[in-house]
Amino acid sequence: MTNFHYAPEYFWRLAVAHDPAAIMQLELHPGVNCNLYRCEYCFGHGQALLPGAYLTVAEYESIAESLGSQRPTIVVSGIATEPLTHCDAAGVLRAFRSRGFPLGLYTKGHRLDAGVRQALVDGPGECFVTLSLDAGTAKDYDRVHNIARKNRRESAASFENVLSNLRALSALKRKAKPELKLRAAILVFDEMTQPRMLANAVNLVQDDVDLIRVAIAQDRNDGQRVETLPEDRRGLLSRLSEEFADNPKVAILMDSHTPTRNTEFKHCIVQRTQVTIDKSGNVFPCPQVALAPYRHLRIGNVRESPLPDILVSAKRKAMFELDVDRQMKCRICDRKDEAINSAVAGHQAVFNGFASDT
Repeated sequence: MTNFHYAPEYFWRLAVAHDPAAIMQLELHPGVNCNLYRCEYCFGHGQALLPGAYLTVAEYESIAESLGSQRPTIVVSGIATEPLTHCDAAGVLRAFRSRGFPLGLYTKGHRLDAGVRQALVDGPGECFVTLSLDAGTAKDYDRVHNIARKNRRESAASFENVLSNLRALSALKRKAKPELKLRAAILVFDEMTQPRMLANAVNLVQDDVDLIRVAIAQDRNDGQRVETLPEDRRGLLSRLSEEFADNPKVAILMDSHTPTRNTEFKHCIVQRTQVTIDKSGNVFPCPQVALAPYRHLRIGNVRESPLPDILVSAKRKAMFELDVDRQMKCRICDRKDEAINSAVAGHQAVFNGFASDT
């Protein structure tokens, strides 16, 4: 005898039946560098991008047009770069915001200038911005982000400037687009384990954001772990959860206590619903692999073929069936993709168990 469950069968069939042409998320990595930031916890720390000229705004316009009536969520981010270091970051955002694409921006915030802020509030559709803060004082901010200034004029990548840009966007949001979701992300390092340190950081930003997400950093893509991660991570997250239980704006990612990757799933399901385009137009199955060490996972380039053709290409479809460890060689999922892959793998196991008994 076996127990039949409707939900696993439904979700597994839904995952494998998804139309590869109908992506749910398109991630863009338009940035060319990180300015003064040299964050040792960066997923792509020390890993090169594929060579090639960066995409122009006109090329981003073409990508948006090529999607026709499809409106996947556009995520503007970077695995080893700051997305707003593109020479016309506001133009990149406008290419999608003006067409009503749902859009999310993940940024350090030091280049969140007036043009970028205006591009975020202009246009229809959902828009959300996540600013990575990761510190509560100027001194800790420089240390966590490994910023070494040569002179005082290099003030853009500063704690004070980032907070100023955040407050300016918050004011513009209230005036022009109240529905814009503004979030702060704080990765907890040793500094934040001291009493009141996280509370002080929360107090600095909570009036200007809708949500403050707190987590422990994952291991980098090269397998290295930052030395300044707290030791009792599970206990720390539990304590923080209790401390901020009455603050509706603070969200503690309780399952982030372990920085290592999950190894239970064998196939990547998430790649069926998303792709990532790097600064030079190369298309990858996910944001974590848009780097030179994973060039073998490059699906195509939008300068060579339209994105809709790449989405239904034989190469992309073949990658759906590859083993993550032996063939894709990319056990480096971020937490979102890892959670989805793990959940679907669980549904698959139940479904396969039922199928083998019938």
